[in-house]
Amino acid sequence: MQEARAIEVLELLVCASGAAYGAVLIYGLKQQWRWLTDPPEWTSVIYFPTVVKMILGPKHVRSSAYLTAYASLVMSLICLAQSVIGSF
Repeated sequence: MQEARAIEVLELLVCASGAAYGAVLIYGLKQQWRWLTDPPEWTSVIYFPTVVKMILGPKHVRSSAYLTAYASLVMSLICLAQSVIGSF
């Protein structure tokens, strides 16, 4: 019983951190943070717009960054909603 509760709490934390990540990305894109709008190449392992920059060029970085940000936010909010509904 206690193990199941710990897994639920962990799931909520992961979903909430994903939502926070998406919100920070959206805020950073609106503020035009350089590491988001012109990402360094070493971030290609963890940040999709860097791969887009390397393959398609810097013109498409902003749109792919917005795609990453909004997708992360929406998926995390769906995860949070499912976790909250599943806990009742």
